[in-house]
Amino acid sequence: MLPRFVTGRPRLLQRISAVTAASIHARLQSPSQWGTRREYKVDVGNLRPGQVIDYEGKPLIVLKKDHGGTGRGQAVIKVEFKHAITGQRIQHRLKSGSSTEVMQLRQQEHQLLYISGKEAHLMDMETFEELVLPVDSLEGGTEKLPFVVDGMNVIVQVLDPEPGPISWRLPSRYTYTVESVENRVAHSKGATYVPAKINGGATVMVPDFINAGENIIVDTSEMCYQGRA
Repeated sequence: MLPRFVTGRPRLLQRISAVTAASIHARLQSPSQWGTRREYKVDVGNLRPGQVIDYEGKPLIVLKKDHGGTGRGQAVIKVEFKHAITGQRIQHRLKSGSSTEVMQLRQQEHQLLYISGKEAHLMDMETFEELVLPVDSLEGGTEKLPFVVDGMNVIVQVLDPEPGPISWRLPSRYTYTVESVENRVAHSKGATYVPAKINGGATVMVPDFINAGENIIVDTSEMCYQGRA
């Protein structure tokens, strides 16, 4: 699924112009056509869903990975990708311990309006244009969905010149409201952490002095409590 933009009243769907296979191939073979491409190396074992790697000149979005398996006596990691332009799903077996190039894409701030089915509806904070991206393009994968809250500001990653927006990620830290805290168990010394449900639906471990109704800061990358807001 390619990103799409929604404008007007009633909203009209404006699909991204089709790109021929020949022009796609030409762009991929000419890095200069992509503008300034900034990349950094990362161990394949540390790849996260939503990241985009430069694999043999092709921009591939990480969907999921499996640490199991060996190949010719060496541990391998099976990674499922989606081609950022064509949408084709591809699986590669990468050597454990090897590194790959992660593309640093243009970042745009958007507001998450709502999620409907498999689509995330976002609004550009500068143009107020609505953008629709697949939910599974959320960096970090679907395990991050319980931390998604309508109205939160998120970062959309853009690959220029085509296909444009390709993935989105949560802010690194976000303030949530504690909806409920599990019953505390009496203890003698030291701080105790208990499960707490926050708005959005996620459960995080918080110190036992945190009460329902309080606002807390959560590290969305590690999905853990950072402190009171």
